[in-house]
Amino acid sequence: MQPKDAQDPDGEENDPLHEEVRLRILDIRERRPIGHEIQCISEPSLYLLRARVRGTIGFSVSETIEIPAENIGSLSEVRLKDLSGTSQQELVTALSHSIRADPDRHISFYNSAGPMSLKFHSFQLLAGIGNSKAIQMVQKRGIAGWQTFEDIDEDCGIESVPLLAERYVKEMEDVAQTPRLLDLLVRTEQ
Repeated sequence: MQPKDAQDPDGEENDPLHEEVRLRILDIRERRPIGHEIQCISEPSLYLLRARVRGTIGFSVSETIEIPAENIGSLSEVRLKDLSGTSQQELVTALSHSIRADPDRHISFYNSAGPMSLKFHSFQLLAGIGNSKAIQMVQKRGIAGWQTFEDIDEDCGIESVPLLAERYVKEMEDVAQTPRLLDLLVRTEQ
């Protein structure tokens, strides 16, 4: 990862990670011959990353670290399938914490979701949401929309944060998933 002010010669930002401010640790792994590596997700854009670290004192799974940090080496993206088993198990929980830490960005999905075709609604992108549940959710949302995830959960009888986190994981597993909520909600200019 380049410093936040890194630019190409034309003055354009060229690093997709330039706006990341925190890392949420998924796993800490020993690397041979020496050293350690963290596997993490970045916030606010939720990229899967890894980085070498100088020592593991002060690091723990699910902790967040402000970046840049002097004891963390350069960041590089990692594919979901290349994460450790511990990281994969921790991912939905970590994404849920990240979603709750930046609720406005993610609640916007529930407040703006609409029909994608005559027979398919955006809410159906979430696991376990069928056509009738999507219609019920639209009716409960009304014109005003929701202010909190708790409002969504109470009105619709769902667990809105884990459902969104599971959708993000599905998109990380299969880059062909469309539409990509990660790109539409999280990785766009706000």
